Amino acid sequence: MDLLPEARWLETLRSQNPWWGSGHVPRRLPLTQPRSVDAALASSDADVLLVGPRGSGKSATLFRLLDAHLRAGADPKSALYLPLDHPLLRMEPLGALVDRALKLAAAAPRPLLLLDGLQSLPEWPERFLELVKTRPQPRIVAAASVHPGIEDPAFETHLLPPLRFSEFCAMRGIPDLEAPPLDLLDPRLPPEAAAADDHLFGRVLEPALADYLVRGGFPASASEPDLGAAHRAVRDGVVARAIYQDLPAVAGILKIAELERVLLGALLRAGAPLQLEAFADAMELDGKTASRYLDHLQRAFLLQGLKNFAASTDRSRSLLLPADPALQNALLERGVGVLADADERRRLLYAAVVSHVDDAARARGLDLAYFREGDAHADVVLATRDGAVPIVLADREEPGDEEAAAVERLLRRLKARTVFVVSRARPRRKSALSFFESVVHLPAAYFLYALRA
Repeated sequence: MDLLPEARWLETLRSQNPWWGSGHVPRRLPLTQPRSVDAALASSDADVLLVGPRGSGKSATLFRLLDAHLRAGADPKSALYLPLDHPLLRMEPLGALVDRALKLAAAAPRPLLLLDGLQSLPEWPERFLELVKTRPQPRIVAAASVHPGIEDPAFETHLLPPLRFSEFCAMRGIPDLEAPPLDLLDPRLPPEAAAADDHLFGRVLEPALADYLVRGGFPASASEPDLGAAHRAVRDGVVARAIYQDLPAVAGILKIAELERVLLGALLRAGAPLQLEAFADAMELDGKTASRYLDHLQRAFLLQGLKNFAASTDRSRSLLLPADPALQNALLERGVGVLADADERRRLLYAAVVSHVDDAARARGLDLAYFREGDAHADVVLATRDGAVPIVLADREEPGDEEAAAVERLLRRLKARTVFVVSRARPRRKSALSFFESVVHLPAAYFLYALRA
């Protein structure tokens, strides 16, 4: 019995690939603004798995790649888009589905095959790997909202996170401020950085950063004028779909209420080293179950974790943060008033700094951690071949003698050549940190906006 008759199959496929007739991507499909991953996808001919949280813009990225493919003069029927969460398309095994679709593709040296919602399929990491190894003809670019947990040279993996701060500013209509780029491995700032900071960043970027910390970087949230609606979009379009659809399907989780409670518990404890046994007791779970849930939440890009750079054993406590500030604010239903609490604002800023530095670390194949040992600590540590690059968030707007002494201990303990101090306000020309040539003191708005991967 043919569960998907040919006529119904063709009707479904044509409805999902309207450019076969028109020759262009319809305006109703989301393209949104370009992302940094676009250049990597366009410059490579490799098979790619694009991963990232729900709502980060993976489908829009696929459509932008498709649009570029068509604008380059390719036959419209050489591009195939298969949304794998479509109920009819899910009725066939992935390999058979792809083979059936490719028979309709126009003759081309290498058709473009776009697979969306890959995590919807059973055993999808193995099926995807089998597909790229056994179907050399098409270039396959697939998107999934859960990390596969496997790496293989047969395909490249690219992460699409929520909007970085500079991308958020562009979406909110702030013109490009042409900030001198900041490189964590080469922290020398050009002379124009100070002038740009004085003239523009205090007036423009500091209010934008407050908006970013409250609203988060998911495109649906960043583009929504009403903050309440923006947070509902995150709860319904990001968290709920990950918790109630993706992780039950991928990980076989049946007790969804437990999973959701663990996420909320982790967000409430965000930014502090996690004592797993105490956390599991608070969640009324055994340690293995709590650890498994936390791992799955990281695979779904809802949480991000750091290990202690000082750890000599695997028993060191990990530190968990929301993968985007919007997750904490949306789930806990907090508005702009959260910024009035210095501790809460610091936690949100911490999450933003970690996610941005993580991009820079990943681009260079480096590891990220935090550091706590005795009376020395760093909120973030970029581990390089030549040592560590620590980053410290200043608790006060203007770091004083106490922070300067802590920085001195940190430099001595890590033998670091440079430490970045990120504070809420622009540094004064002379401060307690000015006496350290190895300290790069920057306001958070500049640090996040100018940081380059």
